[in-house]
Amino acid sequence: MTHEHSIPDLPSPGDDGLDDLTSDVFVAFRRVTHLNRQLMMRMMAEQGGHPGQSGCLPIIAAHEGISQRELADMLHLSPPTVTAMLQKMELHGLIERTDDPSDQRVTRLKLTQAGRALNESLRDARRDYARATVGSLNDADRAEFSRILRLLGDNAVAELKRLEEEEATKR
Repeated sequence: MTHEHSIPDLPSPGDDGLDDLTSDVFVAFRRVTHLNRQLMMRMMAEQGGHPGQSGCLPIIAAHEGISQRELADMLHLSPPTVTAMLQKMELHGLIERTDDPSDQRVTRLKLTQAGRALNESLRDARRDYARATVGSLNDADRAEFSRILRLLGDNAVAELKRLEEEEATKR
């Protein structure tokens, strides 16, 4: 492993108060997450985009006229975060934003021709990324990985709900 592909400041297994196996899995998970983000960003940049656009463009393409609020909800991002992303995308000629004729408080989105072209390029980059990473695993490993990721996701959802309920009782 080269230095540029490591993550600084990760605790050694056992240094974080966890059992060694849990700590080792967590460190490996963080490393894979970090490296996959780097790989995704590099592959998107080769197509002239970045991962944020890769998330937005397909949704806008599939839901022509979607509102900014609906897009934020679908991306699970805050409206100000999505607004900043959309401003940059509009500046680069990828999207058009228009006021909803029946409600001036609502902004509708659609892709420009340049946005459609970039969406196609980024779709190809996402496919290549998936093939190079998850697609390189055999069928049994992919099935097991999928099962484990679903479990991790379910555990995260349960913990988020618990935290939200805890916050609601403090209000």
